[in-house]
Amino acid sequence: MEEQILNLFINNISQFVFWKDRNSNYLGCNNNFAHSAGYKTPEDLIGKTDYDMPWSKEEADFFRKIDKEVMDSGKPQLNFEEPQTLIDGSKRWLSTSKIPLFDDKRNVIGILGWYIDITNYKLMEFQIDKNNKTLLDYNLQLEKSKKALEIANYDLEKFTYAVSHDLKTPIRSIVSFAQLIKSNQRKNLDKNVVEYTDYIINSGHRMNTLVEDILNYARTGTSDLSPEKIRIENLLSKKLLDLDQLILSKSAEVKLDLHDDLIFCYPNLIGIVFYNLIHNGIKFNTDKKPLVICKSYESKTDWTFSISDNGIGIDPIYSKKIFEPFKRLAGANFEGSGIGLSICKRIVNIHNGDIWIENNSSSGSTFKFSISKNIS
Repeated sequence: MEEQILNLFINNISQFVFWKDRNSNYLGCNNNFAHSAGYKTPEDLIGKTDYDMPWSKEEADFFRKIDKEVMDSGKPQLNFEEPQTLIDGSKRWLSTSKIPLFDDKRNVIGILGWYIDITNYKLMEFQIDKNNKTLLDYNLQLEKSKKALEIANYDLEKFTYAVSHDLKTPIRSIVSFAQLIKSNQRKNLDKNVVEYTDYIINSGHRMNTLVEDILNYARTGTSDLSPEKIRIENLLSKKLLDLDQLILSKSAEVKLDLHDDLIFCYPNLIGIVFYNLIHNGIKFNTDKKPLVICKSYESKTDWTFSISDNGIGIDPIYSKKIFEPFKRLAGANFEGSGIGLSICKRIVNIHNGDIWIENNSSSGSTFKFSISKNIS
């Protein structure tokens, strides 16, 4: 009765169970194990060895090796992983345990073993390893690309600085000599020559401004900066001091309607954006009292800022072109290199944001830009 109960239990559990003699010959097994080995009943395996089973010779050698270690040491080996080939040629992975069997005198007479099928788990593990390797390779490639980009940006900055320096030297010489000619020879120069000299001087100044703006554009980045939490109104108050002369000369007014919350950003760079947009709103303005209004809006992921003016406005067909370098739309009546908005766009991109123009018309413009709350 006890033997029948034991057999009933062994044949109805999900594990695969077997037992062998001292020579690793099979003495018995449960139904699961017999079927997996390609036999109809457990009795068909009695006297067989692992070399009679569907698994490979290498697998059979490994199984018997573990059998011997367990029987020679008299100590169990539990939950070790091993592969197994089935009769249909498919492969599976097992989590196996083996314990020694003793007689009444504590002599080892064989082993008892059991295992569970962990193939699905192993396949997931292999896929995770593969994904991790792919991710690691991607990160390594990304790191290489990042270093290459840093080197390229560094080289570009140095090149731009060198070119700018080499350009500014002859420009200064041209302007200086033209001013000397105009100053020292004014009485001897006819009206046309004076006009040509003024043209040379003014063109030299514009060229010098352009070279300086190119240098600023190339330098725009965060390599030497760290993001900080700041109050935008405090930052703008300082920037308005830099614009004080322009504001006074144009009888302009700047109104601030900003949130008092702390904002995480690169303060120096965001200051440049506000400076350029406010500066443009006053500069490109023919109203008797130029007005610029700065506002802020908050969402779950971003801060958005708007800078509105009552200036000359921008035709909607140029709403994207104005952010390209050297695109000047205002004409000869207003000085500039056409690179200021390009610098703003670069800075906003660094903050994972966007910049655009809204409600633009002949009576003014509204620039808006967003910065992400997550720029780290």
